[in-house]
Amino acid sequence: MTFEQLFYLPSTMIWPLAACLVLTGIHVYLGVHVIARKVVFVDLALAQIAALGTVVGVLLGYEVGKDTNALYLYSLAFTIFGAFIFSATRMKGEKVPHEAIIGIVYAVTFAATILVLSKSALGPQELDHIIKGELLWVQNPTVIKTAIIYSLVGLFHFAFRKHFMAISFDPVKADQSGTNVRFWDFLFYTSFGFVITSSVAIAGVFLVFSYLVIPSVAAMLVADKLSTRLAYGWIGSSIISFIGVKLSWNTGLPTSPLIVVLFAIALIGTGIYRYLRLAPRKVIALRNLVGSFAVVALFIGGLFFFRRAEEAPLARALKMLDSNIGTDRESALIDLGSFPEQKSEWVGKVIDRLHDPEAEVRKSAIQLLTKLREPSALQEFVKLLDDPSDDVQGAAIASIDTMGNSTTAALLIQKSISVDDPELKTSLLRTALDLGDAEAIPPLISILKDGGIFAGDAFDALHSHLKADIEKGDPGRLSRWWDANKGRLRWDGSTKTFSPT
Repeated sequence: MTFEQLFYLPSTMIWPLAACLVLTGIHVYLGVHVIARKVVFVDLALAQIAALGTVVGVLLGYEVGKDTNALYLYSLAFTIFGAFIFSATRMKGEKVPHEAIIGIVYAVTFAATILVLSKSALGPQELDHIIKGELLWVQNPTVIKTAIIYSLVGLFHFAFRKHFMAISFDPVKADQSGTNVRFWDFLFYTSFGFVITSSVAIAGVFLVFSYLVIPSVAAMLVADKLSTRLAYGWIGSSIISFIGVKLSWNTGLPTSPLIVVLFAIALIGTGIYRYLRLAPRKVIALRNLVGSFAVVALFIGGLFFFRRAEEAPLARALKMLDSNIGTDRESALIDLGSFPEQKSEWVGKVIDRLHDPEAEVRKSAIQLLTKLREPSALQEFVKLLDDPSDDVQGAAIASIDTMGNSTTAALLIQKSISVDDPELKTSLLRTALDLGDAEAIPPLISILKDGGIFAGDAFDALHSHLKADIEKGDPGRLSRWWDANKGRLRWDGSTKTFSPT
């Protein structure tokens, strides 16, 4: 592999990488403060508060992707309120650890988010978006805007660094010096909220948490000086971000989870390095490491050794076909299409699924049996013309059109007599005409004469199947043509047209 190939990234991945580097700049710095304050999970809590603000905005009528600024302000307002809660609940002497308060806020906010989403059309989709973010789809305006926000937060922290550093690294002394700790705590968490509100929308909760905590912890293992920790954190995070984005592009693995795993591997490597560097007896340290690796290998090997024997694909599909979960049954029907040679083992079960409680499963069963051209299912398709689902009815009509014969065509015409829905009536007659039954012509002419919204569909069906000089606005002429030729029409199966002999 050449140097250019090693470091090449397609243009589509440049902005995701840029977003990762922007996240690195501010989160490593904030992570140092978070770890010093022993409030590691404040990131998750504020992220969840920001998410609650977004879903409340959606519930109040704003749309995701359309009202971006309004939803951002909702999220930011909730985050600032969260900053007030965290600063107000900090107790002197830590009788109740601040981390416990943060954990309670996180749990309550997460539960509230689920409750609010239960009243929203988005539901689990929005929750999934909050967790994963949209790193791969980020574009330059978002990255630039986020970089500007982070730069302003960085300048704010630089201007008031004495207060923030004092409260993070020596809170007792800061309190004794007369510093208003709760006020500066509020400002810290508010600035933190500006960062979280932007970063969670890009990278999701877990990747943001990883950028905040893991590089700072790794840097603490190898350096004591603050500036050195920041340098290690920034450089290490940038390298891991590039490797993660590059591997994601090469392998197709999701970017955010991949970067989190790489961070974890780097942290383990840093811990091993620190252990060996500080060990007074290197040989014993190496022996302990080898023993630890052996335990890990034994654990992983045991997992694979005792794994359940893999089921044959056909057996697994048949098992899923009997599942209580509709999506499993639907997936099973898709998988069974890969085993047409063995259809004798499962076609009966698929026909049974034509009467499944869920419409999507019934529709998938129709499509599979149509693909197989299974003649034994044709009568069942005719029964499905009474199905309450329009989608199932449409699929059944399309399948009859593909597989039907003169017998089913006659059944369609008979069925159309008792149907009140003009759209379904027109579809049934058009399909009967497709199958070569001339008795569908008179009722189609009647629909054309009535001039309803489906008159155009009736005319199209007649025009495509009749070799006659007919005009859309002259149904009477068409009726006269039918009266004159109905006893001597011949069906040409190759062109699917009727012509008088």
